[in-house]
Amino acid sequence: MGSLETSGVEYPFNNIIDALRHTAAHTTEGIVSYSATTPGESPVATTVSYRELLETAEANAARLQQTGVSKQGSIVLVHFDNALESIVWYWSVLLAGGVPAVTSPAMFSQNDADRQKHLTHLYNTFNGPLCITRQALLEPFEEHSGENRISTIAVEDFELDAPASKSASSAVRRAFKPSTSDIVALMLTSGSSGNAKAVPLTHEQLFAAFRGKSEAANLPFPGSPFLSWVNMDHVANLVHCHLFAIVSGISQIQVPAANVLVDPAHLLNLISRHRVSRTFAPNFLLAKLRRQLEAGKTDTLDADLNLETLFLDTGGEANVIEVCVALQPLLAKYGAQPDVFKPSFGMTETCAGCIYNVQCPSRDHAAKSEFASLGQCMPGIEMRVSRLDGNGLAVTGERGSLELRGEVIFKGYHNNPQATADAFTPDGWFRTGDLAYLDADRCLHLDGRTKEMVNINGVKYLPHELDASLEQAEIPGATPSYFCCFGTRDAGMDTEAVAVLYLPSFDLKDDAARFETQRNIARVVSLHTRSRPRVVPLRVQDMPKSTLGKLSRAKLQAALEKGVFADQVSTNEAAIKRYRLATRSEPETDDEVAILDIVRQQLELTAEDDFGVNDSVLATGATSMDLVAIMHRMNKQLPALNAHPIKLTDLLNNPTIRGLAVRIAKITGAQVESEADKKPHEYDPVVTLQPNGSKTPLWLVHPGVGEVLVFVNLAHRIRDRPVYAFRAKGFNAAEGETPFSSLDEVFQTYRAAIKKRQPQGPYAIAGYSFGGMVAFEIGKLLEAEGDEVAYCGSWNLPPHIKFRMRELLWDECVIHLFYFVGLMDEATAYTHKTQLCEFNRQGRRLDAIRYLRQHSDAARWDELGLSEEYYLLWVGLASNMQGLAVDYEPEGKVNAMDIFVADPLSHVAKNRQDWIETRLSAWKDFVRTEVRFHNVQGAHYTMLNPEYVANFAETLRRVLRERGL
Repeated sequence: MGSLETSGVEYPFNNIIDALRHTAAHTTEGIVSYSATTPGESPVATTVSYRELLETAEANAARLQQTGVSKQGSIVLVHFDNALESIVWYWSVLLAGGVPAVTSPAMFSQNDADRQKHLTHLYNTFNGPLCITRQALLEPFEEHSGENRISTIAVEDFELDAPASKSASSAVRRAFKPSTSDIVALMLTSGSSGNAKAVPLTHEQLFAAFRGKSEAANLPFPGSPFLSWVNMDHVANLVHCHLFAIVSGISQIQVPAANVLVDPAHLLNLISRHRVSRTFAPNFLLAKLRRQLEAGKTDTLDADLNLETLFLDTGGEANVIEVCVALQPLLAKYGAQPDVFKPSFGMTETCAGCIYNVQCPSRDHAAKSEFASLGQCMPGIEMRVSRLDGNGLAVTGERGSLELRGEVIFKGYHNNPQATADAFTPDGWFRTGDLAYLDADRCLHLDGRTKEMVNINGVKYLPHELDASLEQAEIPGATPSYFCCFGTRDAGMDTEAVAVLYLPSFDLKDDAARFETQRNIARVVSLHTRSRPRVVPLRVQDMPKSTLGKLSRAKLQAALEKGVFADQVSTNEAAIKRYRLATRSEPETDDEVAILDIVRQQLELTAEDDFGVNDSVLATGATSMDLVAIMHRMNKQLPALNAHPIKLTDLLNNPTIRGLAVRIAKITGAQVESEADKKPHEYDPVVTLQPNGSKTPLWLVHPGVGEVLVFVNLAHRIRDRPVYAFRAKGFNAAEGETPFSSLDEVFQTYRAAIKKRQPQGPYAIAGYSFGGMVAFEIGKLLEAEGDEVAYCGSWNLPPHIKFRMRELLWDECVIHLFYFVGLMDEATAYTHKTQLCEFNRQGRRLDAIRYLRQHSDAARWDELGLSEEYYLLWVGLASNMQGLAVDYEPEGKVNAMDIFVADPLSHVAKNRQDWIETRLSAWKDFVRTEVRFHNVQGAHYTMLNPEYVANFAETLRRVLRERGL
């Protein structure tokens, strides 16, 4: 919980009107307001001191009173499209005794019906208010006909010819003495859950908030100005920036949103030039800034950029820790403090931010969190999480309903008693509508809103996590920050489906680009939910953003389900169908029909899914267990395979329906009509695990067992680049494929395969265990040819391995293989070492496999579906591979290396520290610049297991990013 104490910050006034008068009288501070610009233009700054603001507002207030436009307590809409005018007329209405409600054109939908509905709602909520605006902004109000039309007055037509007399302005000062319980402003909520509600904010509520915000922030440069680029109709500007700055006696910088959103570097320049201590940026803007800085697009940054004063409030959407971790060092280059990001929770009802995380990204990164926590309560507020069943409070880590109370919280919605009653518990806690949990340190984590969860076959998913995954995938053809995911369900559906609305960046006439974008979006979502999403590209006018740059999930969902986007849906479906008909090959043989049906059943694909006979099963999100199940189904359901069952290697080498059908024809002796298929078998070391993505490909070298199955689950989590893996030679013995005869053959074969598919660097290559040595040698070969190897990784292998290789006799290879594939654990496997040695001495190696099978996990053996003879072949290949390295001595150097550290094998090191100090640190002798060590979860043979692979992938993505890839 948070403390309700608000001591520590005292002000010589108790209402914001006196605060403005005090700051105007005792400082020279004020507002720097920038004009809106188009790309390439230099913005023009207008400076207005608080003294000038007060004098202008008092004069306007006098005119409002003299003409009877604003009466004591009357509600006035202040409707402008720039911050400075909104500020001037906000104060003018307030000083005249009115109650200002700040709105802006950004609140109005481009849909006529929605706009009319919103205007009617404003009229009813505020009981027929007056609106002060400019002539250029009158049209929506004039279009609104009927009895509930809002009265308007344009400031150009207001009688301003004769300035208000000094006596009139003095009368304004004398006549209006606010009470601390008076309303400062009526703020409209976003309306994401329905019609916008009006939140009354009072003087006493604001001052409680300002005391809490000041104490929670503890700014290192307290006299530096605040900066806002969001509209004045949002609490993040009116309260959290504008009024807070006045009460604090400091200046403020007001910038149009477009200036920042077009080029985030402009925000950094303004922070530096004005020595800004506090501003706001949501995750999508941070992600855009990260991409810009990582790409080296710094030509628009000031040469003397200095960010040392910065305290960066973040909110409005979940902060992805990967983005924060990547951006922190980029900003630190310009002086930004450690943990510069301050994720927060706040609502209009809480005077904006009221719960803060001041240890981001360090704390969340150390906790291996995907999203930033929101920290703890500031003074003046406390929180609790109530159980979803209504029976008491949730325990640590348990998901429940977030509730708040304290003097910072509003008391109820204006003119909406039902919403007020629904918003508070019987004991007076405010229901935020958010699902959340508290961690062991009592820090807040949001877990979706009560109406946002996607429920697919009983499994619940968070839409913001899907949004974040799509953002991180950097999908070509989709506009960053314009993804909106939610659950939808038609009457005939058994369960919900994920709908993904997005803004395309391709030419809408380009069917190929449309198809590829949709396929990649579907791939990312299916990896998370094991379901195929409904993907709809929209126009920019269909996806309006709020002042904070947020898409309204609820409004977009409602629009889709009401058929508002029917034209876009039908156009997209027609284009996708047109492209599929032009490019898709239908099954041509009975085997292809049968295999396609098996794959669709296992992966729960429908005939409408974008999967055909030439598509890779590996690219669908299929797990290693899916591949095993597909193999089993084929061997069971295809009569031709009864005597000649296929193996996992067949599926890995021939991952398409057509490729599998051809493979079956070969191994069963069926007639092969294609001339290409009559060619002798040719060994190809490369297995494409993940073909998608625009970033530098990742090349993975198998461990000593020679197989690539261990990489399958990892490849599904690398969404922004192709992933290729090397598979050892010799698995296709039936086609005359023989094992490698030397390490040099291994190195040269794999190097040639890389150059064939990726002729130019930079290169990214890593090896698991034994593969780490191979990756090192390939890296040397590539660098010797003048290529750049930006990432060379060894996953838990030291450079000196020959002594270990000499220990790995045939019996050790059997043991390693059996616990590598999960047939038994390491300790159990080693209890059979003596018996295995005896079988080997007698030349009865197949009997050794049969013996070990009796002590293996029977269910796992059946799951893998491999024969005893195949295991014997596999052990032989592993033994041969490791035998090639019994005299291996590392020589030469690569430019840099990254060593992933897992728990070592029990007989090679005592623990991780011992493993690093005695073995892994030796890599420093073989690197020209630096060696970096990265801890991952799990042990040597389990670090890529399902329970650890997400953490491993996150670490790998970070390392690749740090290496510039």
